[in-house]
Amino acid sequence: MAELSKKELLEEAKKQSEALERISRWRTYSMVLSAIGVVVAYMGFTGSAKYHIAIGAAGAAVILIGMAFAIICNLGIRTGRENVERILNAAEKKK
Repeated sequence: MAELSKKELLEEAKKQSEALERISRWRTYSMVLSAIGVVVAYMGFTGSAKYHIAIGAAGAAVILIGMAFAIICNLGIRTGRENVERILNAAEKKK
């Protein structure tokens, strides 16, 4: 692999930082999805509708999907930040 210049390293760090901001927004959306799942599950399990257990189970599934997506986003953000830090350290060492 070819060596990258300081300018190229800084540009890559900027692009990855922008991507991390987008992933952070996705994480927020996944937390909103989980909150909606909590409301649906609560309504399903405490309601008196004919299919209340099915509605509650669907809400619980939405909670789990939202949580799984948030965990994946958190992992991506953490490793992405570490990667940006490594890129910036490499750029500092360049002339």
